[in-house]
Amino acid sequence: MSSLAQEESRLISENVTWGQRKRFSDGKVQMPYKRFLGYEKGENGRPVIVETEATVVRLINRLYLEGKTSAEICNHLEQRHIPSPGGSSKWSKTTLDSILTNEKYKGDALLQKKFTVDFLRKKKKTNEGEVPQHYLEGSHPAIIVPE
Repeated sequence: MSSLAQEESRLISENVTWGQRKRFSDGKVQMPYKRFLGYEKGENGRPVIVETEATVVRLINRLYLEGKTSAEICNHLEQRHIPSPGGSSKWSKTTLDSILTNEKYKGDALLQKKFTVDFLRKKKKTNEGEVPQHYLEGSHPAIIVPE
């Protein structure tokens, strides 16, 4: 019985993986909206800019371009009582660096950044060329200019 259950789990995992890769190849962008600063899911399922949050993203990018370090930007945001994407009053350098390096803020999307290695343990791995990635330019409205 456990062998049958494991085989069924593997088949379901393969079907889900196929569906995700099909969406990626079709150019359908998904975002973790609950913890993603600046966007929300629109009526048509596509990302829509939340202007109050987008202002924070633009501020972060402007301060970075002015030469501020990640620590200085975190302090600046905390002093202004601007909550992090998770709602915390504290900003981590990791969160800030993620915002500064995420291509989605310039309107592009890199799909299949990670993939599931083991369907039983649901272990994910950063994609280093093992599975195809798709880079979509202009896939949704940009908060910052690409330059």
